[in-house]
Amino acid sequence: MNRAQRRHRRDGTAATQAGFAERTTEEQLGTMEALLEEARASAYEAINSHHRDFLSIRVYAQDPLDEVATLNDKYEAVRSRVAGEGPTSSQLARLDSIGRALRAIVRLAKTHANLKDIDDQILHGDIAVAASLIAEAGGLLHELESDAPRLVSAQPVDVLQAQYLKKRAALRAELDYLTAEMYRFGDAGTVHELTVSYCVAVNYDGVPYENAVTLSDLFFALAQLGLAQDMADRLVASLSSRWLAPLLRNPSEVLSVTRVRLFATMSIGAFSSGRRGAGPPALPAAAATRQLLEAHCEALRSQWTTVLRFVRDEVFHDVNVEEDHADLYAYVGARLWETVWPLVREELLVPLVPDDIDGITDTQCLVPLMELEEAWLELGLISADALFVKDATRSLLQTYIGKRRRDLLTTVATILASEDANTVVVGGEGPVIDVLGDYSAAAANGKQGSAGKKGSSKAKGLSLGADADADMDGDGSLALARCSISVQAQTLVEFARETIGFTQSDDGKTAALYFHAVRDAFALYRCLMPSKWATELVVSARRAFVMHNDCEFICHHLAALGHRYRDSWPPALKATATFVDVIVAYRALARSCLTPLLNRVRDQITQALGPWTHARWLRDRLVDAEHGISTMLAGSEDAERRLAMACGAVSQTAHIAAAHLPRATHLRVVGLLVDAVAGHAVRRLQEVESASDSAARALIRLVEPVLSLEELFAAARPRDGPARRAAPAARFAAEWDPLQAQIRRLSSMSAHRIMPRDVN
Repeated sequence: MNRAQRRHRRDGTAATQAGFAERTTEEQLGTMEALLEEARASAYEAINSHHRDFLSIRVYAQDPLDEVATLNDKYEAVRSRVAGEGPTSSQLARLDSIGRALRAIVRLAKTHANLKDIDDQILHGDIAVAASLIAEAGGLLHELESDAPRLVSAQPVDVLQAQYLKKRAALRAELDYLTAEMYRFGDAGTVHELTVSYCVAVNYDGVPYENAVTLSDLFFALAQLGLAQDMADRLVASLSSRWLAPLLRNPSEVLSVTRVRLFATMSIGAFSSGRRGAGPPALPAAAATRQLLEAHCEALRSQWTTVLRFVRDEVFHDVNVEEDHADLYAYVGARLWETVWPLVREELLVPLVPDDIDGITDTQCLVPLMELEEAWLELGLISADALFVKDATRSLLQTYIGKRRRDLLTTVATILASEDANTVVVGGEGPVIDVLGDYSAAAANGKQGSAGKKGSSKAKGLSLGADADADMDGDGSLALARCSISVQAQTLVEFARETIGFTQSDDGKTAALYFHAVRDAFALYRCLMPSKWATELVVSARRAFVMHNDCEFICHHLAALGHRYRDSWPPALKATATFVDVIVAYRALARSCLTPLLNRVRDQITQALGPWTHARWLRDRLVDAEHGISTMLAGSEDAERRLAMACGAVSQTAHIAAAHLPRATHLRVVGLLVDAVAGHAVRRLQEVESASDSAARALIRLVEPVLSLEELFAAARPRDGPARRAAPAARFAAEWDPLQAQIRRLSSMSAHRIMPRDVN
């Protein structure tokens, strides 16, 4: 707009204002309402013309904000006049309606004005101005959401909302480009380089900005859009992984900083890439003297100070970190320190803690670490309430206990992760504990059937049941039955018994740390061993049985572990500490060790039985005695072979169980597997309603492999003592009595020839 146009517009506005003042109050209110409708329509037309392809030369360049600004002056004049004349309720209502509508139209026009020139501002490099307008437009649109559709139409608001999202996305893309240009990371193998450019003169298309973008412009724009912390997080992650962590492990790394007029560069490993290519050097803290550790900390302090000064002077170039963007600077420093502190703690603090508990009163060992932390404090990167090393010094006893706890758990984890497959025999005194108890008396009282039912499982698949693992001796005491366990489990229990003794301390925190070390050790076993032997637990009976015994052995000791030391625990630990939940978890793990294996053996048995699993198969094979071949069964050789294969699978698993499992658990396992074979034999024999003498004898001979499985229930002969009596098969195999009943029925048929009835 030239000078003549501005003069004409100013004179026209003055004349209109003079004429407006000469009108009455009612006329002014009416005029304002009419002008508001015109301004609203003008704003709608300008928004649609500029953003929705309804191009109008007359209004494309028009700024509705100018027109609304003149209405605001008229509104103030009317409001003052009404207040001076003594307003009526009708005038106050009309004035309030005009004011609310005017404010809504002002927001609409101002939002349009802010969004209209964003593209040009980005193109010219005025990203700070563009970010301010975008942020202001976001606030105005939030207010317009409550105004629409009462005061303004929802359609132009939706248009502006869509434009706001597009402009914000465009500005964010520009800021991402500028951030990548100003903080350029270069990696070449183990050599890392960070170049900080103080300004950027061209956009991503290579078009020069009218105004070069500086670091302060970038920080301001990121803060306006709420993206500053996202940029800081990416910067912190790169600095930590490429500079601070490598220097922590090897402070002798070559670190260089160069500065010129327009940029600065920090590089690491530029002259030692060949040496670093063999892998990161080990910390001297692993097996070094305290003097070497202190020298390590001093060298690290010097190197880290160089990196942190580069952050303050170059990353925040031309920014007063104590005033401008102080919050962002503090955020970067805090995040850097929080990121590297766990490494400092594990690789420097813990090795510096004395190994002897009597030496923990000497805090001089932590002076090098305190000086390391002071370097961050001097540069203003951390505050006085974030001094982690000083806090660790105040609680050096807990740090010592934590170190001891970590060392113990590391030892346990190493043992559990080893490939040691050796076993040891535990439990019992001399001969294997007799699990039969007073079975003979129970049988005399007619309780044999109930005992047999209790030993069986009706769960889906083959499972020992929830209470099958609580083995007791003949007197009913909770003695540990004799079984084989792994060396890992034995070591774990020895660790627990040794460590739990340290909980007898007057210091509640000390006792709690050792108590939780024991719980963590048991948790390590439950985490490592099932995954380590996942395949073997399904395919190897020995591994499944040994791990089941491990769980039972651990449960046996857990039951007494807390009870034995509870009276000497501090009150706080005594009130809350428990191992009961661990026992429940191990019971569940013990059952889960056996169930998959037993199901797999069950599937093998079913597959081996073949036709024995088919209904009416055996009855249909009986030959009519009238044809002269009544002594034979069609396909009897294949039937006997399949039955022998199934019984062999039972015998093989039973022998492994006898060598490793407790006697009671071994008998239950054998009972479940025998049931898998005997059950099919019983059902096939039940289908044979009658048979000739020779056929009945042939059927009895056919199932003899199943009958021979009774030997598996006999107790093993001890080395120095007489053989124990055989365990009644019916007590542990639910299908044994039905099988015996069928044998007796066939024997009666053999003694009295009965012609088979017509079964069709």
